[in-house]
Amino acid sequence: MSEQVQQEQTPVDRADALKAKRAGQTCITVFVVFLVSLLSFGKAPISRVAGTDGSRVNFNLISCLGVAMGVFAFFFLLLRLKGILRLSMTRKALGLIGSLGLIAHTILAFLPLSYAARSVQPAGTAGNRPLGVSGSEQWVIDGKTYRISSTYHLQLPEGFQFTIEHPYRFGQAHRSMNDARALEIALPLMKYAYANGLHKRTSVTKLGQGKVVPSRIGVVLVERQGGTARGYRVALGLQQIKERMERMEPETPVGSDVPPDPDGARR
Repeated sequence: MSEQVQQEQTPVDRADALKAKRAGQTCITVFVVFLVSLLSFGKAPISRVAGTDGSRVNFNLISCLGVAMGVFAFFFLLLRLKGILRLSMTRKALGLIGSLGLIAHTILAFLPLSYAARSVQPAGTAGNRPLGVSGSEQWVIDGKTYRISSTYHLQLPEGFQFTIEHPYRFGQAHRSMNDARALEIALPLMKYAYANGLHKRTSVTKLGQGKVVPSRIGVVLVERQGGTARGYRVALGLQQIKERMERMEPETPVGSDVPPDPDGARR
């Protein structure tokens, strides 16, 4: 009688053993994918990189894999948690660590996207509080369209500055960027802002000093990728811009808000 009962239970035992084996293999797979996703942990799977000619979509394949497995891991824990807890200590630990890690990656990966959808914060403030921040716009200068991500004013030691953020795709040229090259790119924007009085959008009234007007116009060439940004700043005084417009001759920028390195390059 006991032999008959044992034979009737064997198929069930085999099915349970197969489920346990598959759950253990899934735990190992989830953990391995979690280790791979650490290379791009928390980074957005899809980001938009701005450039002078528009923007392009950048795909982070490792982050995409981590997000997809993070969704799978969530349902794996939800539906197979009891089976995971009955596994050996090693496989149970690998499964829980891998699943929770991938779920955390998925949550963090989408935070920059939701934040960027609400607002894009100025990138070239250098720790100073921006005043009169405007949104994105387009300027047409000599038949060429320039994308402006934002404009704002900064109270700097060198003076009250009107700042223009211009999306620029550096590529491999970021390390070789210098004052002369940055000014060549930024000067049309400086001239346009000065000629149209855009630098007068915001003024500050200081106690005992009266109204403070901008004395400088600066341009930040900025490249955004996901939640990070890199850029280069250059600035000229209003008188320098006026003389430039009158003479149309090259001039080396002075008084920039980023101290130059000994070799003349900025970081």
